[in-house]
Order: sequence, then structure tokens, then C-alpha cells
Amino acid sequence: MDMKKLLAIIIPLFVVLFIAIGVILYVILNPSNPVNGVQNGYEDAGKKEVFVFHDDEPFITNLKDSNSYLKVDISIEVESQKDVDVLNNNLHKVRDRIILILRDVSEDDMKRGDIQEILRNRIKQELEGILNINTITGIYFNEFVMQ
Repeated sequence: MDMKKLLAIIIPLFVVLFIAIGVILYVILNPSNPVNGVQNGYEDAGKKEVFVFHDDEPFITNLKDSNSYLKVDISIEVESQKDVDVLNNNLHKVRDRIILILRDVSEDDMKRGDIQEILRNRIKQELEGILNINTITGIYFNEFVMQ
């Protein structure tokens, strides 16, 4: 067999071999591969039901020592429908506590990059305290406007 025929057989075999090795390594090492335990970045996707409390009325209040206003629309994520019912049955307490928290925010506080995270933590802590629940999993701002 002459050298050209041998090369014509060996080169395509190496190309196919390298492609196969690349595909195998991609499948094994790809973090979004279901074999590796993560699907599209969500480990527990579909396993946990989400319950959300949302008051139809936004929270509008003036800022501390200011003529500016703050308008906030909040959704509260909890672990069960029972907890949503607790929030609904105590809507007056929920609204009052959130308004008290928001009225304590100054214009200087609003300039902080982490103000929403600070408010999330404070709202969660205070609502769990006054309602005697420990099942709030998230506080979400649907609207957060200072005027």
C-alpha cells in the first residue's frame, strides 16, 4: 500500500477519534448534564410547590425626614397554603408592620446599593415575629419606586 492511501485512511480515522473523544468529554464534564445532577441550573426543579402571598394594594409612604415618597409592591413566598392563610387573616398586621419598616427608611438609605436586601431581611424577621411563623422563604419587590 502506498503512503498516500495509508494517509487517506489514517487521517479520517484520527479526525473521527478526536471528535468522539470531544463529545464524550463534553457529556461527562458538562455541569448542566442531568447525569451530573443539575438540570438547567435548578437542582430541585418541580419538587417543591411555591405559595405566594400578595396584597393587591401597593405600599405608599413618605421617607423618613423627607418630602419624598416610596411606593413598593411586595410578594411574600411561604412554605404552605396554611401560611398564606395566616398572612391573609392578619393582613392588617402585615400592612402596618411593612409600612412602619418603610417609613423608617431615609433618602440616604435609599442611595445604598443593598437597601432592598436590608429591607427583605427586616420584613421577613419582623413578620415572622409578629405572626409566629418561621416559613417565609422569600420577600420579592415587584415595584420599588422613590419619588
